[in-house]
This record gives sequence, structure tokens and C-alpha cells, in this order.
Amino acid sequence: MNERQCSKVGCTREAVATLTYDYGDQMAALGPLGAANDPQAQDLCLPHAERLSVPAGWLVLRHEALRA
Repeated sequence: MNERQCSKVGCTREAVATLTYDYGDQMAALGPLGAANDPQAQDLCLPHAERLSVPAGWLVLRHEALRA
């Protein structure tokens, strides 16, 4: 099994995106699935990537390739 699963608890879908945070700059970056399984990042399936929410005042950078 080479595919990575979504990091959300109870989700068994295949991950298609990687989410990283920069707490100092209050920013989240969501892009295509990273090449390596980074323990500091979360892998997300498409439904969870589309429904991503962050704390009020945070900036979310979304890679255009993820948009339908």
C-alpha cells in the first residue's frame, strides 16, 4: 500500500493534499501531497482539504492545482 491516508481521525480516504502551519505568522499552507511523509504536516483527502478552516485572523494559502 503506497498511498497515504488522510490524517483526520476516522477518515480512510486517500490523501491528496498536505497542510502545514506557521504559527508565528498565523498562516496555513495547503498544497499538493508532499513528496515525503513529514511528521510536522497533515495529509488531507479532497473533502477535508476543501472544508479546511483555521483560527480567526489566520491566512490560508491554497495551491491553485487543488481547486476544481
